[in-house]
Amino acid sequence: MNRNLRIAAIVSALIPVLGNAQSGAQYYTAVTNTNIRAAPTTNSHRIGFLTEGKRVRVIGSAAGGNWHQIRLDSGQMGFVYAPLLKADDSGNRSSDKPDLVGGPTPAPKDAFAYIVWPTDGEVLPGGDFVVIFGLHGMGTAPAGIDKEHTGHHHLLIDTDLPPLDGPIPNDDNHIHFGRGQTEYQIKLPPGEHTLQLLLGDANHIPHNPPVLSERIRVRVE
Repeated sequence: MNRNLRIAAIVSALIPVLGNAQSGAQYYTAVTNTNIRAAPTTNSHRIGFLTEGKRVRVIGSAAGGNWHQIRLDSGQMGFVYAPLLKADDSGNRSSDKPDLVGGPTPAPKDAFAYIVWPTDGEVLPGGDFVVIFGLHGMGTAPAGIDKEHTGHHHLLIDTDLPPLDGPIPNDDNHIHFGRGQTEYQIKLPPGEHTLQLLLGDANHIPHNPPVLSERIRVRVE
C-alpha cells in the first residue's frame, strides 16, 4: 500500500491538540464544502467531508484557534479549518442525536479512530486490498493489556454498530485485532460494502465515550 498513507497515519497520531477543549459543545455551520482532517494541518489525512450548510458540534480548538475539532452525529471526530465554519446560534435542535455511551473504560473525549485507506466512495477492482487504521489521541495495545488510554481495533464490515456497553462480537462482520494490528488484508466480493472501526478495551468492550471512525462505503468491481 502507498507508503505516504502509512506515514500520514503515523504523523496524524503524533500531532497533539494545541488548544484547550471548550467547556461545552458549540454548534457551527460549514460555509462551503470542506474536508475533515485527522489532525490540524492540511498535510494530514482527509477522513471526511462536510457539505455547505452542514451543522456540526465544535468541541475544541487547535493550532492557536486556526482549526476547530468537530464531532459528527456518528461520533466521528476530526479537524476543520476554522474560517470554513461559522457559529450557529440556533441552539440545540430536537433532531440532534445524543452522545454515544460505551462501557466502563474511560477514553479521552477528543480521541477518535479513522480509516486511512480506503477512502469513502473508493472503487476497488478485484476486492483484494489492505485496510489501514488510524487513531488520534490514544495508543494501541493488545487485548488483555489494561493500560490507560489504549485499546485495540475492530473492523466492522457490512454491519451497524453493536451494543456499545458490552463485548464486541467476534464473527465475519466484526474482525478483532487483539495483537494491536493497524492494518488488515481483506478480500470482499463484488458489490457495495461498508467499513467502520471501533476501538475496544482490554476486554473487547468499547470505551466511554466510544472511539470509532465514520462508516465509509466502498464498491468492489
